[in-house]
Amino acid sequence: MTPTCRFCTVAPYQIELSPKPSAAVKNRDCSGEVSRLKGAEMGRTCLHSFGCALLVLLASVSNCSGQNAGAGAAGSSSAPTLAANESPAQSAPTDANGWEKLGTDYLQAGKYEDAARALQKALDNGFPPQTGKYNLACAYARMGDKQKAIDLLESIAAVGFPAPIANDPDLASLIGEPRFQALAKAAQQAAEPCKNAQANPEYRQLDFWVGEWNVYSGKQKVGESSVKLILKDCVVFENWSGLQGGDGKSFNKYDPVAHRWEQFWVSDSGTTNYFKGSLVNGEMRYVYEMPKASGGTLTRHLTFSKLPDGSVRQLSERSTDAGKTWVTEYDFVYVKKL
Repeated sequence: MTPTCRFCTVAPYQIELSPKPSAAVKNRDCSGEVSRLKGAEMGRTCLHSFGCALLVLLASVSNCSGQNAGAGAAGSSSAPTLAANESPAQSAPTDANGWEKLGTDYLQAGKYEDAARALQKALDNGFPPQTGKYNLACAYARMGDKQKAIDLLESIAAVGFPAPIANDPDLASLIGEPRFQALAKAAQQAAEPCKNAQANPEYRQLDFWVGEWNVYSGKQKVGESSVKLILKDCVVFENWSGLQGGDGKSFNKYDPVAHRWEQFWVSDSGTTNYFKGSLVNGEMRYVYEMPKASGGTLTRHLTFSKLPDGSVRQLSERSTDAGKTWVTEYDFVYVKKL
């Protein structure tokens, strides 16, 4: 995803914008992102780049966009901002946020050596290193110090931060460097973990269910189902349509923290079920438990099995006696549409 605004800065529990937009981002407003993030925890911060990437540390990147489309060149628009931020940074020399803000203002103004000095002071005074190092790498890249810039970026990648570095114009001078190319590839893979089947095979364990299906109970067709990958292949999304009525949808995803699969099913009658499970002997085995009004627990097993001909069996069973006996609710076979 290409970042689309110039700069976001974070003070505790507050996000401000100091944009330097380009013609490519004229009409998109960032105010919604700002209001949504007011009061955000201090663990959230922003990256300097052509776009501002919102960093939830070591986890994800979210982008906001520029404002004030008619703004002029960096030098003409940044002088008041520089004047406003130079004095506070000098009068409070241990204020990491103040130095970071000043450093990114210098970057916008094209004063890259000044930017590097201010951004280094921010790091020295405790500014979050993942963000601070990225911004400092941008300054070094603009100065032409490629090795220092790449060293900083490698230190970010080493802790798993998915920086959108390949599309950042501030890093354009690094594109021809083999170390940067490897880094950009790794960063892209980190930003899209579900698509990297070799590194993260767990996300692909239910792919055998993806397709366009006619669904049968025995020889009788009971419905149709469209199962697709969405959200950068992180979700197996089911659209079910019953021939006798009754439509529904389910989100199926692997949770890398809990190390399990989850399904959230919603029907057009308002029924919702939340299953948890895992792949066992090639079968996706989900379990759902719900307290009964009369006492005890209703337990449901939902099992997906790939059959030799490529079709998929979906078996639903329930137990009301703690698993001593099981009753089949339905036994469907999904057959690929021709």
